[in-house]
Amino acid sequence: MDHSIRNMRISFYGVQGSGSTFPASHETEALQEVMDYELLKMVFEDFDKHIINGNQLDCTLTEYLGGPINRKTLLKYRKRFGSYKPRIYGGWTTCIHIETSDGYDIVLDCGSGFRNCANDLQVKWGNQSERHIHILGSHSHFDHTEGFDQAVVCFDPRNTIHIYGNYQFLHSLDSYLGIFSKFVRDDVIGVQTPINYSIMPASFNGIEIGNITKETSVEKEKRKNWRTHDINKFIEIGATSITAFDVYHPAPCLGYKIEHGGKTFVFCTDHELRHGDNSDDPKQKISEEADELLIKHTMGADVLYRDGQYLRSEYDGFSGIGSSNPVERIDWGHSCIEDVQKMALQCLVKKTYIGHHDPNREWSERNWIDETLARTCKNREEKIKLACAGTVIDL
Repeated sequence: MDHSIRNMRISFYGVQGSGSTFPASHETEALQEVMDYELLKMVFEDFDKHIINGNQLDCTLTEYLGGPINRKTLLKYRKRFGSYKPRIYGGWTTCIHIETSDGYDIVLDCGSGFRNCANDLQVKWGNQSERHIHILGSHSHFDHTEGFDQAVVCFDPRNTIHIYGNYQFLHSLDSYLGIFSKFVRDDVIGVQTPINYSIMPASFNGIEIGNITKETSVEKEKRKNWRTHDINKFIEIGATSITAFDVYHPAPCLGYKIEHGGKTFVFCTDHELRHGDNSDDPKQKISEEADELLIKHTMGADVLYRDGQYLRSEYDGFSGIGSSNPVERIDWGHSCIEDVQKMALQCLVKKTYIGHHDPNREWSERNWIDETLARTCKNREEKIKLACAGTVIDL
């Protein structure tokens, strides 16, 4: 058990939406330009302190640098200015790891970021003979499951993996991997991945979350390979209490409110506050009701992770993202950044991280959005920023 964890330690492994992506050469050049500018600014501000008589150094260049012009001297000189840390958003799809003060490992979603998360878990567990991980799945879409069959935790017989999610999430994993049923149809084997349960020696326990009351014999047969859990009841993992709730997305999708030791983290990815023309549209009402439920669970939270894939103009189809043409994105199942900002401030959330970045949005534009968010929160206790892979939050 890590005694440095006072309550919950939250680590972002993947915050990208829709599909994994990595910076193009012009994006890395833009990032390098910002870093070069910050460094040169500090260097010449320091250099200016040693100018006398308008244009002369008050010492020799060797004295100023602290030695001759070579690698050792220049690197030592560089360290005087510390390190400017630009925002690096990362290209892995959704995966967040929570470590609790009572020693439990909880993972939210298994996007491509789960591969790195799983590597770190194996190192952390070391020579422990028995290891448990609790995975909370949001929904079945590939960008939230694609890292599962690549994760080293699945290939160690000492590991027990408890997987919570709705029927579609569990079924999506079982249909092509057979981890619960120990069966994959002949026409499915090898289609999506060469991996299946027969070479995955970890133990897998499925727990379906839903409005499960009176089941028919057909429904019981569908769920014969895993347990069920009523969505209206808390999920208890050690001293952590978890509330699952439905959000608005084309595929059934869950959000999670995670409470431990008086602190609250809300995870809500792939939710849309719908902006339709017809207020009587049933989909509009379902979306608004889901948003009201989300607000209820988020009120006063310490940390919120929210999907904010679009700006409102992009959602409405007035502007494209990157080089993409404008297209209306209603019912795509993702929220506008402006809506997330409004909700976070309304709920008085201490720290809000906006993830599920659109893969067409370039680094420079994400950086501009981040700077805009920072300015709007400058004089407030509540802070809002775009989520970055590698972020670690201690509560």
